Amino acid sequence: MKKLSWALAVVTLLASGGYVLVYVYRWEWHRAQLVGILFLAALVGMCTAVVLRRLNRLEAATRSHPPTGHRPDPLQRLRAAPMESPTFRWLRPQDLDGAHIFIPVLLGGGVLVSGVAWLVERLAGASARAGVEEELAASLRDIAFPDEPLVPSRAEGLAGPARSGDPAVRLLLGPSAVGRPR
Repeated sequence: MKKLSWALAVVTLLASGGYVLVYVYRWEWHRAQLVGILFLAALVGMCTAVVLRRLNRLEAATRSHPPTGHRPDPLQRLRAAPMESPTFRWLRPQDLDGAHIFIPVLLGGGVLVSGVAWLVERLAGASARAGVEEELAASLRDIAFPDEPLVPSRAEGLAGPARSGDPAVRLLLGPSAVGRPR
C-alpha cells in the first residue's frame, strides 16, 4: 500500500507540474493556478511523508538502543566547550586607546554628510527651477503648435474641401480638394 501511495504521489506531482507548464504556455492563468495548488499540495504531502518516515526510523533506533544511564554533567560540558574567539582589538577594554570610537564617528559623520548633501540638492533644485523653466519655454516657442487649428472645423468639413479658403487645408484633405476651384 505504501508503494502504491508513493507511486500515486509521484505521478500526481509529475502530471500537475507538467500541466502547470502547459497552462502557463497557453496563457490559461486560472487553470495554471489551480493545477499549481495541486502541485504544491502533492509536494508538501511527499515532503511530510519523508520527514515522518525518517522520524519513525529515529524513534525505532532509539527504542532498540536505549541510552545509557551515564549522562555528563552540564557544568562539565560547559567547561569542556571551546572558548569564544577573541574580540577585535578596539573592542577589548584593556586596549582602549581611542580607536574604539572610530566606527561610531565614521557612521555619524556619514549620516551628517548625507543630510547636508540632501539639503544642498533640495535648495539647488528649488532655486534653479524657475530659471530653467523660463529658458525651456523660450526655446520651445519656435517649435510650438500654431494658434489656428491644423484640421478643419466640423462646419468646414461638412461644407466640403472645395469651399475651404485655406490652401493648406485643401492640401491636407487630399488630391480631390487641390484640383477643384474655389
